[in-house]
Amino acid sequence: MSPHPKPKRGQKRPLHLVFIRGLPCCICGFPRSEAAHVRYSDAATGNVSAVGQKPGDEWVTPLCARCHREGPDAQHRSGERSWWLSHRIDPLELARRLFEVSGDAERGDNISRLARQIAPWRE
Repeated sequence: MSPHPKPKRGQKRPLHLVFIRGLPCCICGFPRSEAAHVRYSDAATGNVSAVGQKPGDEWVTPLCARCHREGPDAQHRSGERSWWLSHRIDPLELARRLFEVSGDAERGDNISRLARQIAPWRE
């Protein structure tokens, strides 16, 4: 059983964000991450947000500052879908899997490190 109570979808969950920030970057493996919200909508997964509105905290992935915002090839410097596609990771599937194990550092670490294998982008 997860140490964190399961939050309802679409809500702010500070403990889940702390959990995500404690995971390695799912792109480069750097040990400290930021909680990167997946901002594009996908009705099939339930990640539906209005323009300009941040999605719920269950739709986050662990990215280091360089991969997320600061690096020349950072996610914020390009189109979100194409950036994830270039890394062959489905961020919505990754976020969903991490949300399911929220609070379990060992399982979260494994999911983040194996992101390309467990959450491959499907055309």
